Amino acid sequence: MAECCTVSVVNWKGGVGKTTLTHHLAVGLQVMTEAEREEKLGMRRKPRVLLIDNDAQCNLTISCLGSDKFEKMVERGSGTMRELYATFLRDEDPDSDVEEFIVEGMVRKSKYENYEDIDVLSSHPDLIYTDMDFAIYSEPDFKKSMLGSNIYKFQVLDRILERVRERYDFIFIDCPPSMHYLTQNSIYTSDYYLIPMLPDWLSTYGIHSIVTKVDELNRMFRLAEDGNYVETELVGIVANKVREYKEKPIQSQSAIINDLKEQHRDQVFAQYLTDGDGISQASSMGVPVYAIAGSGGTARKQSELLQEILGEFLDKI
Repeated sequence: MAECCTVSVVNWKGGVGKTTLTHHLAVGLQVMTEAEREEKLGMRRKPRVLLIDNDAQCNLTISCLGSDKFEKMVERGSGTMRELYATFLRDEDPDSDVEEFIVEGMVRKSKYENYEDIDVLSSHPDLIYTDMDFAIYSEPDFKKSMLGSNIYKFQVLDRILERVRERYDFIFIDCPPSMHYLTQNSIYTSDYYLIPMLPDWLSTYGIHSIVTKVDELNRMFRLAEDGNYVETELVGIVANKVREYKEKPIQSQSAIINDLKEQHRDQVFAQYLTDGDGISQASSMGVPVYAIAGSGGTARKQSELLQEILGEFLDKI
């Protein structure tokens, strides 16, 4: 791969699988065989991945690093996205070294091993106040604001990532369940966005609103950048927690998924993630579901499905 691919995982509903999908896409890239990497990515080495926890719930940070490391970070009160946002919002070109905020090679592979090629920019519970900071903050000396535009408020994460992007092949951003400033910053800096959803009517209804909002943001960003902004594309919609009967979605969920395909056509992933306790069991152990795939049952099936979802994702980009 010649350039880093940045992807936001978005849905303004909670509990739809944003963190699960973000976590396992990153880990899945490490689980691929050398032959699969060469076919899908054009590289034999394992890709370098950066995970960004952009949600004050901190679920991605906890899932990747474990609760012990997370609690120490909270106690320390520094080294997280909360501090990075505050620094880059105050100053157009701060002296802060973004690399010092990155937790390198500490994403858990098992109880005793980590993934060396996955790094994390961690969240903090106080990140919940950052949207308010964006809303009320105005810097008169900021070059962009002098042009009469608030576009700089959507470029903060992009300016953070400019300093480290060349280190990575993929950056995945776990977004909060909203479309406020944190998510809008993610959209601005991303090449693609991915929508996980539950197969219920409310989730289906919300997807149209998300796509409409991102289209609106793309138009606004393009206008503010005099047409130089590269629009963020929808890479697809992934159904999660699908219940099966005879290896097919139950009737009510099948109808919802089919209706979604009629609305969004090939943007709906052919593969979905089934319901089951494999992922939740792995999460309680502080590891990805791949770590317990050998135990069989839903863990094995969910591991296989996640790899198929990853393969479809790579084909789409």
